[in-house]
Amino acid sequence: MTYQLIALDMDGTLLDSRKHVLPSSTAAIDRALDAGRHVAICSGRCPEMVEVSRAELGRISYAICGSGTSLYSLDEQRLLWETHLSHDALTRILEACEGEDCLFEPFTGTSFYYERDALERMPGLGLGVYVEAYRASGRRAEDMRALLCDPASRIQKLNVHFCSTAARAHVRELVSGLGVGLVDFEEASLELSPVNANKGTGLLALADLLGIPREATIAVGDADNDLPMLEAAGLGVAMGNANPRVLAAADARVADNDHDGVAEAISRFLLANAEEVTR
Repeated sequence: MTYQLIALDMDGTLLDSRKHVLPSSTAAIDRALDAGRHVAICSGRCPEMVEVSRAELGRISYAICGSGTSLYSLDEQRLLWETHLSHDALTRILEACEGEDCLFEPFTGTSFYYERDALERMPGLGLGVYVEAYRASGRRAEDMRALLCDPASRIQKLNVHFCSTAARAHVRELVSGLGVGLVDFEEASLELSPVNANKGTGLLALADLLGIPREATIAVGDADNDLPMLEAAGLGVAMGNANPRVLAAADARVADNDHDGVAEAISRFLLANAEEVTR
């Protein structure tokens, strides 16, 4: 079988350590599209954060965003579908975080909200590299807790950034019975999303929309929230900078995000005959 669709994570995969798309990646994406293949983004970012890199993404049409909680058309600049955390889950997450020094980051619509003092506090949480992206694509919440407690709020997923891994582990344990998806990321951050929504379900939904069988899909990533899409895809590819869990779960490995790993994945797998791929 010839692979028809490749889904690319952004941070740590398509984006290099400076948060830019390598020219080799853009060129490879264009070659794939010219060959009639499909290339999609599959990121934990919201659509407007994906749009920050729009000029470097070539002619990519679709972005699976919020770790599978929404599908966005880059061509039409609109959401095609989205899922939401329940109001009860949000209330209980807030209760679990009571007394913790943390920052909330809820995704809603095509954007997300950040706390009033988030831009100043982010460097101290190891998130300084994201400050400009937050400033460009996020919205400052004057009262974050009121926003999260409002039954009318439609929150696709919620990131919580903690000051320590111990605090994250404590809250993770408290919310483990809520029936929500939990993924650790960054230095001490926790991603909470509807349990039936992840990058794997997002990839399969996009493949179904495009009429592509699961076996003809490729997923490329580096972090824990990429595991569901690597497992769901016909071929799971780990970046050279991937964590040990991703390396163990992947079918293949390419160079890291600073050394043309995405271009390698596209050339070796998406633009090659399936018989040439060693599983």
